[in-house]
Amino acid sequence: MLPYFTLSRGSLAWRIFLGIAAVVTAVLATTLALTAIEAGRTADVSVDRALRATREQALQLLTARASTLQGGAEVFVQNSSFRALLPKRDFGSMLDQSQEAARQLGALWTQIIDANGVRLAKSDDPGAAADTLTGSALVLSALQRQPSRGFIVIGDSAVAQAVTVPIFQASDEKGAGTGALLGVLMAVTPVDSAVARRIRQNAQGAVDVAFFVRQQSGAARFFAGTLERTNDLETLIRDMPPAADAAPDDTTEARTAMRTNPMIGGEHYVALAEPLRSASGAEYGGLLILRNRDAEFAAFRRLRNTILFGGIAGLLLAALAAAAVARQITRPVGALVEATRRAADGDYAADITVSGADEIGRLADAIRAMLHDLREKHAMVAFLSGGATADAMTVQLAQMRSSIQQAARDAGVTPGTRFAGRYDVKEVLGVGGMGSVFKAMDTELGEVIAIKTLRHEFLNADPSALERFKSEIRLARRISHRNVVRTHDLGEHSGVYFITMEYVEGTSLKQLIRDRGRLPLSVALAVGKQLCRALEVAHEQGVIHRDIKPANIVVEPDGVIKVMDFGIARLAAKDSGMTQAGMLIGTPAYMAPEQLMGSEIDGRADLYAAGCVLYECLTGHPPHESDSAITLIAKVFEETPKPPSGWNDEVPPALDGLVMRLLSTDRDGRPSSAAALHDLLASIG
Repeated sequence: MLPYFTLSRGSLAWRIFLGIAAVVTAVLATTLALTAIEAGRTADVSVDRALRATREQALQLLTARASTLQGGAEVFVQNSSFRALLPKRDFGSMLDQSQEAARQLGALWTQIIDANGVRLAKSDDPGAAADTLTGSALVLSALQRQPSRGFIVIGDSAVAQAVTVPIFQASDEKGAGTGALLGVLMAVTPVDSAVARRIRQNAQGAVDVAFFVRQQSGAARFFAGTLERTNDLETLIRDMPPAADAAPDDTTEARTAMRTNPMIGGEHYVALAEPLRSASGAEYGGLLILRNRDAEFAAFRRLRNTILFGGIAGLLLAALAAAAVARQITRPVGALVEATRRAADGDYAADITVSGADEIGRLADAIRAMLHDLREKHAMVAFLSGGATADAMTVQLAQMRSSIQQAARDAGVTPGTRFAGRYDVKEVLGVGGMGSVFKAMDTELGEVIAIKTLRHEFLNADPSALERFKSEIRLARRISHRNVVRTHDLGEHSGVYFITMEYVEGTSLKQLIRDRGRLPLSVALAVGKQLCRALEVAHEQGVIHRDIKPANIVVEPDGVIKVMDFGIARLAAKDSGMTQAGMLIGTPAYMAPEQLMGSEIDGRADLYAAGCVLYECLTGHPPHESDSAITLIAKVFEETPKPPSGWNDEVPPALDGLVMRLLSTDRDGRPSSAAALHDLLASIG
């Protein structure tokens, strides 16, 4: 084991080992499970194929035995001397002939029956009674001048094959019987273990064969086969249900009695039962073909053992690999931990030298970027803390008090009252182009919120304003990001439509620039990158802001900026019918040329506005200024603004060129997306 990196409980090497072991075990278990399933499927297919092939071969063998026996009987009854004995009814001679027929045919026994179905002689029973045998389908068929074959039960303990052939008075030149029917010769050959062994020898693969007889009680009993008689085998056969009766000429697969999966001697078998029927189609017994399913899994068991041994070896190697990997990880991770500890203490100047394209390298890049953002945020907070004094802010608010109070009265909302039965209005925050914004307490949720109302005169002057207002809430609610003011709900009270939204404690970027002039380079870059994140998430939702400007950006005391006022946004590439081409929506000083022309726009219009915001942060004023909107628009199309470095020599060339690229009148000259712009700003500083 490598020094200092043991598999002690709680160590990184131990956790890595557990992880690798879990993966190895999961892969091993999955492999074994899938292999077992596939082996089972293959085994079942192989067993089924072998059983069916053996069944067909067994039936062919039994058919061939019956055909041979029938052919020999037909030859025997053509003997003229034999035929001459039947009319004389010489029983002694009949017995001799039946015994001779059994010897020549190799039959278990034969019997001779007259034309009325009465037995004349039986080779193995000299004293056999002269019974009438017309109840036998075999005999009846022969009495009707047709040879027949089928299975019979011998003594309720075994099954045998039997054939009957008619005996005619004469035969033609070809040996076919002619003339009057003299009687019937019946020959029987045994079905025994020798037949079972022949079936097994001819089979494809290792099978076993068992014959059973169906007793008069209905129970089945084993009587011959290649398997040793055991309790399992006898139980299997005894519990085998009778096969349905079938027509004598029915040779379809439906005649098969059953297919089962018994346990014999502790091993799994698959058994296929074929009924042995009489000439009438009744089941007298059956042929049971068995194949050992466990034997089919022998190859799988060997493979399983190999996989298991390999898995154990893999776990041992995993222990060594875990220690080695832990050593490679802990050293750079330790450096990253130290950097984060220093950051937690307020020191963001840690130099991270860890690099690489792997996960550790990407983690190092992320922490390096985080420290950079924290340095920017710290610089912004420091900048904000040195801003205008509270007294100066109070004077500015006092100067705006009269216009703010008038806006409140116009909106029908008065500070100190409850609005819409739910919101306690605290104060007026500001006045916008579409209405006023109030600070309020949501009494149901116990949260401070902002309420934005729609001006009555604006609604009356523009009937589509209300629809744009509703569109605002639908679009804004799609966007959820720390750099976007969250929009809550849309409501109406006493004819006043309003939106409730997140209350942000901070200063507008416009006010910050007005009070402090141009911003430090680090602060401007922080504003630009956070603005890109807000636009990125909005554009991903298909929403274009259309009115990005410093007045719509709030800077919180902790340095986080929030973009507000999505009231004139609409879905990108979707004409809602409310902002038709030709309608000027936005603030001309920050609007892209294509937006000023009333053309269709995309997210690059917001990037133009972001360029204007960056320009103003770096220089203290927008790129184009004029007292007249017409003149301002003309400047946008006809004049190229002075680069930011012309006003601020601290602006580096890379940032200078990027801002001018954003202000390009050709949108194809701007970065393709907010995410791309963020990466460009991040590469600068």
